[in-house]
Amino acid sequence: MTLGLSARTLARNSFEAAFEAPAFVRAMLDFEAALAEAEAAEGIIPAESANAIRKACASIEIDVEALVAEGKRSATLVVPLVKMLAAEVSRLSSSAAQHLHYGATSQDVLDTATALCLKPCLAETDHVLEATVRALVRRAREHQATPMLGRTLMQPALPITAGLKIARWALALAQDRERLSNARKSALALQLGGPVGTLGALGANAGAVRKQVAATLALADTLAWHVHRGDWLTLLESTGHVVLTTGKIARDVALLSQPEVGEMLEATPRAGAGASSSMPHKRNPAGCAQALAAATRMPGLLSTLYVASIAEHERALGGWQAELAIVPDIAGVLGMSLDFLETIASSLVINADRMRANLEAYGDVDADLGALGPALGEIFERLGDYS
Repeated sequence: MTLGLSARTLARNSFEAAFEAPAFVRAMLDFEAALAEAEAAEGIIPAESANAIRKACASIEIDVEALVAEGKRSATLVVPLVKMLAAEVSRLSSSAAQHLHYGATSQDVLDTATALCLKPCLAETDHVLEATVRALVRRAREHQATPMLGRTLMQPALPITAGLKIARWALALAQDRERLSNARKSALALQLGGPVGTLGALGANAGAVRKQVAATLALADTLAWHVHRGDWLTLLESTGHVVLTTGKIARDVALLSQPEVGEMLEATPRAGAGASSSMPHKRNPAGCAQALAAATRMPGLLSTLYVASIAEHERALGGWQAELAIVPDIAGVLGMSLDFLETIASSLVINADRMRANLEAYGDVDADLGALGPALGEIFERLGDYS
């Protein structure tokens, strides 16, 4: 991703790198190499051609600026990529270039490359979500009897416990993790359909080729999803759930960290963290700001996906291209959220004394909190795998 300087202060480095030019170009080349090898295995192209294509994909150095400049002329990176790669293949074998990209189309390359770049981001997300839920469950158990004000409509309501509040955060994130995990299984898939989604050029061996390419790239083997993109939409929506849940948690922590409330902090104050350029006394909740910025951006990104899903006939015009441009942004805001989750997983500060003081000032300090036991117990039961 090419980000402005301000955006880079919020970005997660690994997610930024996942969609940068070297990674995306490598993913496109991996597709072409895997396709040629699978077609050779099925006797569709000569093994010598597949070998030359594989070697060219490994050795070629793509001029990214030239690739982009040429891609603008055809509204796709694949036309100039195939042209550059064909020249490299021809250098190795005069006849192999005719078998390059055989039976495939531009969308096959770009959708598959996008899935390949997104895959490590989602694996990292799963790791962070698991660790965060486990950490929050420990804190919830630690504070299951710590009384605090419940708040509704931004006003003091009935007492709850800090443990109940944190356990609810943990359960929401656990449910988001499960939703995202289920979506990954089918949606991180190979796209291989050819010009109109039928793989007609590959004949009776089309299914076998697709299966082998999917296995080589470690992606799911599905029918072409050029225009019917339900699984892919579900996957990206699921990342949105993670971002929005994280934003809700960040909103809670930010409100509770206001000095006049003082019940929680995202982390113990430390030099430089959350510093103000003009007010030395301030310690801004920088992690909360990052998560809330991500949650603010995500709905707009998802709305573009929904509009883009109304595709024309067998290949979309404009909508799909818009989707390609925003998937890296969707991954980017997901990464922003993970940074905040890692912060609270390791450093969340809970001020039980201040919670009690606020309860005494604005609530019913003598309220019987025993009634919360069944609700909290049910949450812990659902979080059993994380205990």
